[in-house]
Amino acid sequence: MTPIGPKSALCLAVTWLLLAGNPALTQTNAAAAQDHLRAAAQAYRDGDFAGFTTSLETAVALNPFSLPSQYNLACGYARTGREEEALAILGSLVAARVDFGMAADQDLASLHGNPQFDRLVSELDANLQPVRASEHRFTLDQLGLIPEGIAHDSQTGRIFFGSMRTGDVYVIDGNEQLSKFSTVHHDGKLAAIGMSVDQPNNILWVVGSSSFLVEEFDEEAPARDGVFGFDLDSGDLVKKYIADESIENFNDVVVGVNGELYVSGSALSVIRSGSGKIEPIDTSLPIFGSNGIAVRPDGRRIFVSSYPVGIAAVNPDTGESQWLAAPDNISLYGIDGLYWYESDLIGVQNGVRPWRLLRMQLNEEQTAVTNVRLIEFANADVTATTGAIVGDVIHYVGQGPEPNSVPSHFPEAIAKFAGKIVVMTAPLN
Repeated sequence: MTPIGPKSALCLAVTWLLLAGNPALTQTNAAAAQDHLRAAAQAYRDGDFAGFTTSLETAVALNPFSLPSQYNLACGYARTGREEEALAILGSLVAARVDFGMAADQDLASLHGNPQFDRLVSELDANLQPVRASEHRFTLDQLGLIPEGIAHDSQTGRIFFGSMRTGDVYVIDGNEQLSKFSTVHHDGKLAAIGMSVDQPNNILWVVGSSSFLVEEFDEEAPARDGVFGFDLDSGDLVKKYIADESIENFNDVVVGVNGELYVSGSALSVIRSGSGKIEPIDTSLPIFGSNGIAVRPDGRRIFVSSYPVGIAAVNPDTGESQWLAAPDNISLYGIDGLYWYESDLIGVQNGVRPWRLLRMQLNEEQTAVTNVRLIEFANADVTATTGAIVGDVIHYVGQGPEPNSVPSHFPEAIAKFAGKIVVMTAPLN
C-alpha cells in the first residue's frame, strides 16, 4: 500500500509496519523499530523535535532504505538546526525523483531562502516532469472497492482484478463488459490481493488475506490466509490451500515453470505441484514483508520485492538469497508488483511519490540493477498497485484520485483508499 503523508502519526505507524517486516532486521530489532517510531510520533505531537529526530535516526539506522523515514529525518534535522544534514538527505531524494512535498513543507521552513534548498526545489521540478505512455482501458464507477491484484487470460483476452474491500474478483471481457467472477473467503471475508492465471490447468489463482480493509473486519475473529483456485470457465472454486498459524500476511502469487505456486507475504512460501500444502522456503536471508514476485523463465531464480527494503534474488531449490544492488540514485524501496520481461524486471513502485512504472535492467549475473527506464511516471489520474504482462504491454490496475467526499457509512480508515478502480495499459518497449 502507498505510505501516508510524511510526519503524520499515521505515516509513522505505517512506516513502522513496513519496518517490522524488514528482511534486514531481526525480530528484536523490529520491536525496537516499533518503539522508536512510536516515540517519534509522540515527540512530534508534543513539539519535541529533538526527540523526534533522535528516534528517527535510530529507525533509519535500522532500515536506511525507507524513503519516508529518510524524509521525516530531514525534516527533523531542519527543525533542530542541522541544515547541512537535512539538505544532504533531500538531495538524495531529489536525485531519485522522490517528492514528499518538500517545497511547501513548513517543517523545512528553516531552509527557505537557502540557495542550496532553492536549487533542489528547481531540480525537483525538472525531475518531476510526467512520463505518460499508458492508455486508459476501464474505470469502474464505484467507490471503495480498493483494487490490488490483476491477471490476464491469454486464451480469451479477459482481464481479472480483485477488491481488498469485498474479496470479490471481477472480470472484464473482450467487449469491456464487467461482471463479478468469484469471491475469496474462508471462515469469513478475506481481501482479494495477488492473482495469477495458470493457463495449463485452466485456473485463476487468487490470494485471500485478512486485512483491516475488509468489510466488517473483526480483528478478534480468527482469520486464515489462503490461495484459492477458480476454474477459468465457470468461476467455481476448484482448489484451496489454507495457511496454518505459522504463515500469515499472504500478498502475491505466481505460477512456476513446473506448476508450483510461489507465494509472497510475511515470508516466501511454495505450493509444489501435487503436494497439497503450503511450505515456507528457508531463504538464506529472512525475506519478510515480501510483495511482488517474478520467476525467471528457466525457473532457477525468483525475484521478490520486499516493500520496505528492495528486491531479493532467490534460488528456489536451495533458498540462497541476495539483495540486488543499485546505483545511488535508484531506489528499489516500495515496489508492489514485480514481473520478468526480456531479462529485465518490471516494477510497480507505489511506495514513493510520485508512483512509477519501472523497467529495470539487470547485469549479466542478475545480481544488480544497472539502469532504470520510467515507463509511466507522475500520473495523477491513478496510483497503480500491480500489473499483468501480455506480450509487449502491461495491463495494470490502480486507484483513482481520492474523492472529495466519501459516503458517511465508509469507515474513516478506508477514506484514502476510496478512489475508483482504474485499469490502464502501457507498452514495455
